[in-house]
Amino acid sequence: MGWLRDRFGRHEPPGDVAERLTGWSFFRVSGERVPVTDRETVQRWLRDLDPYQDQQVHVRRPWGVVAAVTDRRYPVGVVMADTEDRSWAAYPPGGDEHAELTPEQVEHVMLDALTSAQRPAWPDWRRLD
Repeated sequence: MGWLRDRFGRHEPPGDVAERLTGWSFFRVSGERVPVTDRETVQRWLRDLDPYQDQQVHVRRPWGVVAAVTDRRYPVGVVMADTEDRSWAAYPPGGDEHAELTPEQVEHVMLDALTSAQRPAWPDWRRLD
């Protein structure tokens, strides 16, 4: 899954920043960045995510990148790329591969990532690659 690693910051240094990416066309993406201390902005971005808009919210930390990703076919999902180039997807604790995080759970994981010294531990993380 090299595309996931490339999309979520393989070529950018680890940091403490949150960003919202919005796709306007196949080749045009705009972005906004705030420090991880700006919890209110990140929370607003998460609540504004719409599956019919090409948007993602990323939290970049020294331990990796956690992203809330929209898709027209599915509700908002959460994926992570760690510093060892592994990709993970978040599932509700005890849920099977068809289980989806609720909007409240997505917000909880992403806001937890803003202050965590390591990746959020409570969801079930399943490796993608």
